[in-house]
Amino acid sequence: MKGWFINLLTDTNFWFSVITACVAITALIQTQVQIRLSNKQHLFDKRVESYLIAIGLLRLYENNYSSFDGQDEPFLAVDVQFSFFTNNIYLEQIAPSISSPLGSPEHKKFLIKMENLTETAAKIKFLFSGNASVLLGDFVLRYQELLFAMFQYHIIIVKMQEENEKNSITLEEAERRVGEKQQRINMQKAFDNLKQAYICIEKENVKEIIEKQIKL
Repeated sequence: MKGWFINLLTDTNFWFSVITACVAITALIQTQVQIRLSNKQHLFDKRVESYLIAIGLLRLYENNYSSFDGQDEPFLAVDVQFSFFTNNIYLEQIAPSISSPLGSPEHKKFLIKMENLTETAAKIKFLFSGNASVLLGDFVLRYQELLFAMFQYHIIIVKMQEENEKNSITLEEAERRVGEKQQRINMQKAFDNLKQAYICIEKENVKEIIEKQIKL
C-alpha cells in the first residue's frame, strides 16, 4: 500500500492530471467572475441609459409645464408647445414631425420614437426595484401619451383652419365641426396625468432612490 502511494506521488501522469484539473477549475472560476462583472456592467449601462432619458423628460416638463394652463379656448400654437416639449437631444429629431403630413418620413420617426418611449417606460420598471421604478416608468409613459395627444390635437387644429378657410365660417363653427373641444379635453387630461406623475416623483424622492440603485 505504501509503495503504491509513493509510486503515485512520483507518477508524472498523475501530477499532470492534477495540474490540468486545477488549471481548468481556476479558468472556470475566472470565467464566472468575468461573466458576473460583465453582467453587472451591462446592467449599469442599461440603467444609466434609461435614467438619462427619464431625467431629460423631467427637465423638459419642469421647463415647459406652465404652457398648459387649462385655457378654455383652442391651443392654436400647439405645434410651438410641441417643439418645447421635444427640445432635447433625445427628442429633437421628432420636433418637425408635428407639421409634417401623415405617412411622411418625419411621421414615421415620430411613431418609432413613441414606441421607444413606451419600451423605455417598461425597461425602467424591470431595471430598477421598488415603487420608485414604477413611478419613474409611469412618468415616461405619461410623457409619451402627452406628446401623442399633442400630435393628434394639431391634426384637429389644421382641419379646423382648413374648414374656416374653405367654407368661410367662424372659428367657433369650425371648432364644432371638427370636434376640437373633445380633443382639447383629451390633451389636457394627458397633461394632468403627466403632472400627477411628476408630483409623485417629487413626493417620493424617486430621483435620489434611483441614483442610489445605479451606484450599487
